[in-house]
Amino acid sequence: MSVRHAVRLGLAALLANAPTCLGVPVVLAHLSYMNEHIEPPLSRTPLWSLEELCTKLHTTPATVHTWRKRGTAPKAYRIGRHLMFEEADVRAWLADRAAVAARERGDAGSQTGW
Repeated sequence: MSVRHAVRLGLAALLANAPTCLGVPVVLAHLSYMNEHIEPPLSRTPLWSLEELCTKLHTTPATVHTWRKRGTAPKAYRIGRHLMFEEADVRAWLADRAAVAARERGDAGSQTGW
């Protein structure tokens, strides 16, 4: 039995037991998840494009790409052909970079970065 034939038989069995409306079978399987609460996929902090990140950090895309090659850039998501950066990840990365710089200078009390 071919897969196509098995699918037809399965669909025929489903339609045979389905309720009808004006003689037409009604299949409600696609509505089964309508009552469930599903968290939206972008429920986290906003995403910034590469251009927005560069504007906020006063740097160039080439610098960000260099950071990515070195493994020192903030976490990025590739969506299609675009790099996107989550605001919370960028803020955490900035705080980490400030802490590393403070340790290297030996003054862990300074939070300004200057």
